[in-house]
Amino acid sequence: MMSNLIRLHETENGSFDYDPQIPCIISSGEGLMFIDDFRKFMECSLELIYEKIKENGEFGLLVDTRYMEVIGHNDEVGMGNDWKVKAYEAGLRFVAFILPDNIFTLMNIEEYSLQSGDKGTLIIEHFDDMESARNWLKEVI
Repeated sequence: MMSNLIRLHETENGSFDYDPQIPCIISSGEGLMFIDDFRKFMECSLELIYEKIKENGEFGLLVDTRYMEVIGHNDEVGMGNDWKVKAYEAGLRFVAFILPDNIFTLMNIEEYSLQSGDKGTLIIEHFDDMESARNWLKEVI
């Protein structure tokens, strides 16, 4: 089902894959990512989003947080809000989160998603598995 993924970028704690079937970028993180690394990871995601939107037009982002741990810094919400504005300006509209078991990471995602309900912001949905997230993105893109 997902064998045609193209690896776009990889770090010690995360990766970005391109799924041309949807089309979307799949962002996956694993373990604890320190704030500087997280900031670089977020900046890289924006560059990839800009590139793929130019190639595809409508486009989605699937964020797999099942294996991520909380960053533990207060500025990740502010950084996430800045990222959200830039991603929206680039043309991104739909983001699917696969939710983690880690309660602290889950709380961060829920807080971030609640702030995305205003007009002119990303449409964010939460899922328990990859298949449901991919199916939703296929429907809305």
